[in-house]
Parts: sequence; C-alpha cells; structure tokens
Amino acid sequence: MIPARLLNQFIAVAEELHFGRAAERLNMAQPPLSQAIRKLEELVGVTLLTRSKHFVALTPAGRAFLSEARELLAHGQRAIDTARRASKGGAGRISIGFVGSVSYELLPRVLREFKDSFPAIHVDLRELTSKEQIESLHARKIDLGIVRLPLANAADIAFRTIEVERFVAVLPRNHRLARARKLLLKDLSGESFMAFPPDRIPSLHAKFLMACEQSGFSPHIALEAWQMSSMVSLVAAGMGVVLLPAQVRTSPHHGVVYKELDDRSEHVELKIAMAWRPDDMSSEVQSMLAMPCSQAFAVRRKR
Repeated sequence: MIPARLLNQFIAVAEELHFGRAAERLNMAQPPLSQAIRKLEELVGVTLLTRSKHFVALTPAGRAFLSEARELLAHGQRAIDTARRASKGGAGRISIGFVGSVSYELLPRVLREFKDSFPAIHVDLRELTSKEQIESLHARKIDLGIVRLPLANAADIAFRTIEVERFVAVLPRNHRLARARKLLLKDLSGESFMAFPPDRIPSLHAKFLMACEQSGFSPHIALEAWQMSSMVSLVAAGMGVVLLPAQVRTSPHHGVVYKELDDRSEHVELKIAMAWRPDDMSSEVQSMLAMPCSQAFAVRRKR
C-alpha cells in the first residue's frame, strides 16, 4: 500500500512540473521531496517523471498514475469522512453518476426525495455518459448510476427503469410549424437536424435514427452536439432542428418552441434507469433503491 504522503507529494510535483515550486507548496525542502519521488517510483516499479536540470515532465506511466493517485486520495478521504459521520451518529456516502440530460427535472426530484428521507447520507454526484457510468460501476468508482437505455456491455449490471419520457421537437420560434396544432415526425423530413454523437450518446442517437426510419425518411444530420443547452441555442440561431428528451422543456429559451410529437412510435419513448452492481448492495444503495421514485415509472406526456 502506497502511503498517502507519497501520493500527495507526487501529485504536487506532477501538477507543478517543478520540484522547487512543489516543495514550497508542500512546505518542505526540495531534497527530501526528490527522495520521496524516487522511493515512490521504486514502490511502483516504473519511472513516473522525466527530470533534467531544466524541466520536469510526466512519463506516459506517470500520466496514468496521476489519475489513479487522485482517485486513491479521494477514496481515502471519503472513508475518513464516512467514519467521522458514523462516530457522530450519521449515515454514509453514496456516489451517483448521472447523464446530463436528466439534470433538468428528474435528478433534482430524485435528490430532493432522497435528501428528505435520508438527510445524513452524503451524495457525491458525477456527470458521466451512460457508457462511462457502466465503466465506472465496473471500476467501483460510483455506487449507482442514472442512465439511458439500451446499453451494451452491461450484462453484469442490474437495471431498473424509473421513468419513460418522450422526444420533443425543438424548432426555431419563427419555424413554419411552430404554431402547428399537431406535429408528426414525418412533417420534419426535409429539415436539417442536429443529433447526439453515436460514440458519446449512443442510445439517443440510435433512438433518433430509428424514429425517423419508422416515419419513412432518413434524416439529414447537419451537425452533432451532446450538450442539450447548446443544441437549444443552436436551434434558436437557425442551425437546424433537433429531437431532445422532454425534460429540456423545464429550461425555456425565448428563441425556440418545444413541440410534442403525436407519433405513437416506441422509438420516441426514452427509458431512464437506475444501474448498480448486484454484488455490492451497500445500505446506501439499498436506501436509494427503496425510494418511491425508484420503484416505478410513468411515461411523461403532455402536461
């Protein structure tokens, strides 16, 4: 086990890339710091830093180790915080991943309910794509995720659908269909679309393509983006139209209109699920899964 002191010293040198500044930051002399880094490299068994009289640089192994060193220290601090809270009668800590698109409405609702029921449990939040959450669950970097389905490479992860929402069409305010009483996806077949990139948001990208195919057309994708707020602003600027999860309506923009789709296609319905490791059912994860918001789902249609 590598002492936290050595990890702290390595992180300081890696961030400063200068032994003198790192030593000053750590309030220690430079020679002992150099000796500490050499000891760390002996423990790890690889060279982490390239040094000369004029520069310090991270080796590829050093760059990889830096990320893990930060995570190790953070994990150690979480353990300390949990122990201190427990000694005061507190509960624990849960690390939750979430896709950014649920932060508009679903995530605040889930967190409010959880906080009201379990005020002593500290929640760490990490915005990650669904794919990144599965990887983080496998690596035990998060305890629970809020993801969009379907997902690949997740056979050993448990899922529970907690909500099904629908795509809405986001149109410029002056669009020819902005005031239409009824809108079908095929009505937009001649438009230039924005889409989520398939490598980052594969579920929403695939759902969009399948919905268009079922409506009888192949969409012209003018550009890709993955931040919903940016996509809305681009629509307002006349860069195209986009289908986004209905939660985006909680963030109005004066330059666009949000239009319900009257299509009955299953591909305009978007499943949101909680994901966790069945072999790691901590009391905090069980508490989250016991919440009413975690038990069932409803399709979010017109309000």
